[in-house]
Amino acid sequence: MRLAFLPLLLAAGCETPAPPAPPAPVVAPAPPPPSFDYSAKASSLNVIFISMDALRFDRTGAGGSKDMPNLDAFAKDAVFFTNTTSAAPWTVPSHMAMFTGRWPTLHGVTNKLKPGPEGDLVFQKLADDIPLFPEKLVDAGWKAVAFTGGAGVQAKFGYGRKFETYLDDKPFAGMDYSGPPAMAWLREHSKEHFFMFLHGYDAHGQHPLTDQDPRVVVSDYKGPLDGGIEEQAKLREQGLAAIKKPGDEANLDGAVTAEDIRFLTAIYDAKVKAADARLGTFLDTVKELGLYDSSIIVIVGDHGEEFMEHHYLDHGATLCDHQLHVPMIIRFPGGEGHAQVADAVRTIDVFPTIFDALGVAPPDGINGQSLIPVLQGKKLDLPIYSESDYRLFVHLRSEKKDGKKLVLDLEDGQKKLFDLTADPAEQTDLSATDARTTYEMEQGVRSWLQTMHTDPQQYLGVEQEHIKLF
Repeated sequence: MRLAFLPLLLAAGCETPAPPAPPAPVVAPAPPPPSFDYSAKASSLNVIFISMDALRFDRTGAGGSKDMPNLDAFAKDAVFFTNTTSAAPWTVPSHMAMFTGRWPTLHGVTNKLKPGPEGDLVFQKLADDIPLFPEKLVDAGWKAVAFTGGAGVQAKFGYGRKFETYLDDKPFAGMDYSGPPAMAWLREHSKEHFFMFLHGYDAHGQHPLTDQDPRVVVSDYKGPLDGGIEEQAKLREQGLAAIKKPGDEANLDGAVTAEDIRFLTAIYDAKVKAADARLGTFLDTVKELGLYDSSIIVIVGDHGEEFMEHHYLDHGATLCDHQLHVPMIIRFPGGEGHAQVADAVRTIDVFPTIFDALGVAPPDGINGQSLIPVLQGKKLDLPIYSESDYRLFVHLRSEKKDGKKLVLDLEDGQKKLFDLTADPAEQTDLSATDARTTYEMEQGVRSWLQTMHTDPQQYLGVEQEHIKLF
């Protein structure tokens, strides 16, 4: 399907949602973007795929923040899917889910390591018979290059197939490291037909705040923390150490104070602002080289971050929306005007959407779907699932449906139910008071597990050696 849909964007519910209190104000729709002859140009478009690691949705303008002016300016010229859920709450499985269009259980790269045949832990790698979207673009005539922050997106996990260049040599690097060589490559190869993957850990806890002393970020902070990456790792591991038996949760209660959290959150916000500045520099280069209107440009967060909203710091060990609700923005050439789409979608849908726009057939056997029909006003009613087997500390699965969310702990069978409309911060577990919805959604999760040939019984009471590598 070619992308002759831009004049129809507003049919997808692109107006800013009106507040619930009556009378609701009338919001004038944005003018429809000009038409663009995709039938003639789709196959010649470049693709620039930008992943901003650990970026929460609520740090964007659509999420109520003013910390990312460059991203927000880009979004005013693009389609912003404001209700996007990641397939997993940490880098390794979430990126592989995007690059394969498959749920983590099905692509299999759920951790950096896996138990080997001798009982030891060996590096995980995508199976050879599971295709990657970028390698399919290479087969169709695109050149693939990547400039990344390494760590969870290293080529050795299977990401690097058929890439001409794959920068991944510095762990937890930001776009201050991956951005300059990416821009240098664009300057040298701007006339070529390419797919570029740009990634940085700028907002991640393991990426240092490079342009200022963390203690200066909150000048009145008098606590013991220094805001460094060693301290962040220590706190994360301390929280995971609270998991003593199957079904336990990561917990840092008593280890940090409200003042500590204010300090750590301010550091995160400073990192987000720095990431946005680097993003702006990169996008300026794309425009300068005349690539802005000859490329499909994607900006996506792979997962979010938690700051004790659920008794823990960092990410990976829970399936709260602070870790799963991420920005996903796609700019199609020739599009003008701000389109916000509030339909529930998944990060696994991003590459199928790109392929649909390019007129390229997607790989077989994927779970993701093109969102082009959503932009034409159709309702897809996509199943919204997420999962985490984070370093074998937890085995969690979740489903969102009709404004509710169920989280199932496979290790002890415990369920939690949240009303995301009334309780978006997921503070009140309704599983005991709404048994019917809990049961129905649990059956939905279990049915989904069956489609992946997963037996939940194998997880009950399981005790495994935890993976130390993060």
